[in-house]
Order: sequence, then C-alpha cells, then structure tokens
Amino acid sequence: MKSASTYPRQNLVWFGIAGLVGALLTGIGEGGLQLVPGGNYTDPDYGFFLDVSRARLTFGHFLSVSAAPLYLAGYWHLTGHLLPQAPKWRFGIFVCCAWAFILATVWIGQRALIAETVQDLSSDGASLDILVHQTLLHQPLVNALRFVMAAFSIIWIRRILSGKTRYPRWMALFSPALLLALIFGLYAAAPVIGWLVLPTAMNTSHAILFTLSLLTTSRIEGQ
Repeated sequence: MKSASTYPRQNLVWFGIAGLVGALLTGIGEGGLQLVPGGNYTDPDYGFFLDVSRARLTFGHFLSVSAAPLYLAGYWHLTGHLLPQAPKWRFGIFVCCAWAFILATVWIGQRALIAETVQDLSSDGASLDILVHQTLLHQPLVNALRFVMAAFSIIWIRRILSGKTRYPRWMALFSPALLLALIFGLYAAAPVIGWLVLPTAMNTSHAILFTLSLLTTSRIEGQ
C-alpha cells in the first residue's frame, strides 16, 4: 500500500472538495426532510414530521442519500493529512469512519419513510397509498445498484476476454449480472428451490464471485 505522502497534494484537495460538497448537499437534504420552525426534535413520536410536506420529504430523501456517500471522500482527505506517514493506521481509521457514514446514509434513507408513516397514522390510519409512495422513495436506490452492476459486468467481460487481467478468460462467465440472472432464472424455473436464494440474490451472486476471484488469483500468485 502506498503511503499517504506519495499521493499528490492536489488529489487530496479534490477529495476535500468532494467531502465539502457532500456535507453541504446532505445538510440541505436533511433540512428538507425534517427542518421545522419550532419543531420538537426530541419528540419520540416524531411529531415535527407532521409539518413537512410530501414534496419536501421526497426532495430531501433523494438529495441526502445521494450526497451522503461523498463524506467518504472527505474522510480520505482528512486522514491523508492527519496520518501522512502511517498508511496502515490511516486506512484503518478511514475504514471505520467510512463504515459509520455508510450506516448513517442508511439511517437518512429511512427518515422520509418514518415521516410518511407518522403523517398517515395521524389522519385516518396507514393506507395502501403510503406503501406505494414508500416504494417510489426506495426502489430507485436498488435500481441504481442494478444499473451499476450491469455496467460493471460489461466492463468485467470485455476486460477479462482481452487477456489483460489476472483472471483466466473463463471468469468472464461469472459477471455479477449473469450470476443474478441465473438466480432469478432458478427461482422462475424451480421456485421450490429458488426461494432460498432469491431474497439474497445480490449477496449470493457476490459470494460466488468473490470466492472464485480469491481462488483464481491466489492460484496464479502461487505459481
């Protein structure tokens, strides 16, 4: 692993700018989610959410969860300056901070859902409408992941078939998208078996991929 001192200072500057942008945009998004004049933010029943419109919830939800990951860039910047001669400690601290901000991003992603539940319960009780809109809030997040995995799979296949990686060419068959398709296909063809893996399709496909990657690369390195 390279020491932090080998990274150009300009690179760390850009990471810092990304972190700042993330902090600003996440703050705006979270404000949209729950900023209420005179709101009681210690209310265990989340009463302040009753004064936040659905439009604000939607805006704040998407902006905050989209911007929050930029905190990771910011912490790469901070740890680069904080521990320039201790790369192992730097990496360990960065990982801990990154882990915490990932969890925080998940938390932010739940705020709009909690708010809408509070609002529906305060009127005529929860309805099917809230489930529909909650789906509209969270489904794009997993769809974005699926899109990225599809794009990555195209790169995976092309690079491995070019012979310019450490993987044997047959590993091109085990792209994330293809493994996911096989799991969904298994469920469609044999639901009695497929239901065991479909709920964890993304995790299962990556467990297979990581295992094959470790096996093939360790074999090459050991030769």
